[in-house]
Amino acid sequence: MKDILKIAFILFVVCGLAAGSLSFVNLATKDRIAAFAKEEKIAALKKIFPQAESFTERPAADGSVTAWDAVAGGATVGSVRLLKPMGYSGQIELVFGEDASGALTGVQVLSHTETPGLGAKITTDAWTGQFKGKIRDQAVLKKDSAGGAIDAIAAATISSRAVTRAVHDAMGGGK
Repeated sequence: MKDILKIAFILFVVCGLAAGSLSFVNLATKDRIAAFAKEEKIAALKKIFPQAESFTERPAADGSVTAWDAVAGGATVGSVRLLKPMGYSGQIELVFGEDASGALTGVQVLSHTETPGLGAKITTDAWTGQFKGKIRDQAVLKKDSAGGAIDAIAAATISSRAVTRAVHDAMGGGK
């Protein structure tokens, strides 16, 4: 019985030290991680609207930021919106931009859990570049609509369909 208590006490101390260490590392790095994530998001916004000088956040009702106004020369030149559709392996976080005329200026995938080598192709410039200049009725997969102009990714149709449908629906399209 005495040996069991001794082992339990040692295990308790080791677990406490491990939990304390993890908590310390989390506290020490969370601000830097948040700053890096914000820089990464701003870089994606700049890639969508390279002519924009700044981006003004438009907070949602719950306080989260899901849209930004792209500002150049003191005037709003378009908007960028954050979407989180479900892909094949989980949630895809992406941003897309629309200029004042309603044409797409670009799509950038911020994070995903899609299959490496297949669904992960949604992050390539070759695929996301198809969206540039498209209007709502063109921002759908070719096989989903006669007016569609976006090629699906072979063997990753669910991932490419999730992105194109999310963008199309967010632009005011329907199912």
